[in-house]
Amino acid sequence: MPDATLTLIETCALLVLLEKAQEIANSELTKAGFKLDIKNREKLKELGLIEVRKEGQRIFLGISEAGWAKSLAAIGTEPPTGSGYRGVAVYSQVAALRQFLATSGLALSDFYLPQGEVAPDPQPATISAVDDVTAMVRKAYDGLAGTPGDAVKLVRLRAALPGIGRAELDAALIAMRSAPGVRVFSEVNQKTLTAADRAAAVSIGNQDKHLLAIT
Repeated sequence: MPDATLTLIETCALLVLLEKAQEIANSELTKAGFKLDIKNREKLKELGLIEVRKEGQRIFLGISEAGWAKSLAAIGTEPPTGSGYRGVAVYSQVAALRQFLATSGLALSDFYLPQGEVAPDPQPATISAVDDVTAMVRKAYDGLAGTPGDAVKLVRLRAALPGIGRAELDAALIAMRSAPGVRVFSEVNQKTLTAADRAAAVSIGNQDKHLLAIT
């Protein structure tokens, strides 16, 4: 069994294959700027992360069934030694992906879909009435907060309410700010924010708000 620690090039190749979510020619990786040599390729194959198929002189690669289940574990949480700023950049995005999956309850195979496929709507129709959305926000908050007044990230709130459109949820959050005991506020330590946190923020007064607290 090869060393299970992935190099940066192996990690990047794995992430590209995950994003494609289907078999691709090895030449496509080359076009994307990767030189995945036979040693790296065979290592990923022996670790059970990818499948390799040959057709004449062409080589095709794809994520294996086991790879969908254990790719993030194989990638790990720390950039490979010596990978520099490239490793930091790649692993910061992996961390954001990991957190999004954890808060949304999605599997990796639900997040990455083959080209042409569209994720189905969680509900047949979105709820648009502000009062109805506000009630659902309060109920979702009660389920997410440990105790009343705890700060709940909006990324978790959005994941808990997949049937509500972004515009409708934003409108409800803005309306709720005037209600007693409700705070919609920014994360003080901006360095702790992930890409998912920033994407889930609601803009109020030209400032991004990331947290909700209700007492």
